[in-house]
Amino acid sequence: MIAFIILHYNNLKDTIECIESITRLKTDKKIQIIVVDNHTLNEQDAKKLENYGIHLILLDNNLGFAKANNIGCKYAIEKFAPDFIVVSNNDIVIEDPDFVTKIYEAESNTHFDLLGPKINTNGGQSVNPFPVYKTKEEVRNQIQKTKKLIKIYENLLLRNLLKYYLKIKSILKIEHFVTNGSKTEYQAALHGCFIIFSKHYYEQYEDVFYNETFLYHEEEFLYQRILNDHLISVYEPSIEVFHKEGASLDYQYQKKQYSKLIFKNKEILKSLILLEKEMNQYESRNTK
Repeated sequence: MIAFIILHYNNLKDTIECIESITRLKTDKKIQIIVVDNHTLNEQDAKKLENYGIHLILLDNNLGFAKANNIGCKYAIEKFAPDFIVVSNNDIVIEDPDFVTKIYEAESNTHFDLLGPKINTNGGQSVNPFPVYKTKEEVRNQIQKTKKLIKIYENLLLRNLLKYYLKIKSILKIEHFVTNGSKTEYQAALHGCFIIFSKHYYEQYEDVFYNETFLYHEEEFLYQRILNDHLISVYEPSIEVFHKEGASLDYQYQKKQYSKLIFKNKEILKSLILLEKEMNQYESRNTK
């Protein structure tokens, strides 16, 4: 039995397409779909989703990524005790009808705790293995950069200078496209938009994801578990999903955009500070 956790936020059309792609999978295994709504659905749209025979969890507040997904995972574990939990963004489409069969085959071959697929996009930045910060030095450097960026966004003169700097940089720089790996990789860091967790994994932890962040850098927290708890994390390119991620980030430096950029970077900063703390705790435990 396999449980899919879909985190819904605002875009009903994407969530429905994600659900429909799951219902088209060919398998003799039982499938359960749990949609967790981060406090955005009205009553009419909630009924549209329930017509698909899914389990719908309506949150009273927007809890962000980790907390909301953990609620969906706990529901699946307590109600179904599935062989696997698949945590998916709502803008994911599974196009391979043999997807479920391939998960069971991968578990038989690798005994994975976490499994990540090849992520196809229309030129977006979603890839596996995912490029995470692996050392405390990298995290500390990024903390300082993020603090500086917040100060820039909060200052009219500095953010205008940044706008022109980025324009010039975009003209001069050589475009670099990130790509998915072509071979199976072990102990891989995995993109949070779509991860498959085994029963062996979720039985070891109170929460599937580190529960203290709101948004951003969930991948690094999982990677620290992989390293320090000796988990088997596998990137398997023969398993594929499609992520409807935009091809470019929104760098429209209009006045209304800056509150969003400040909010985003403040959440990134909170996650990075928590990550450094978590890395220190792992280091302390491993040196005893």
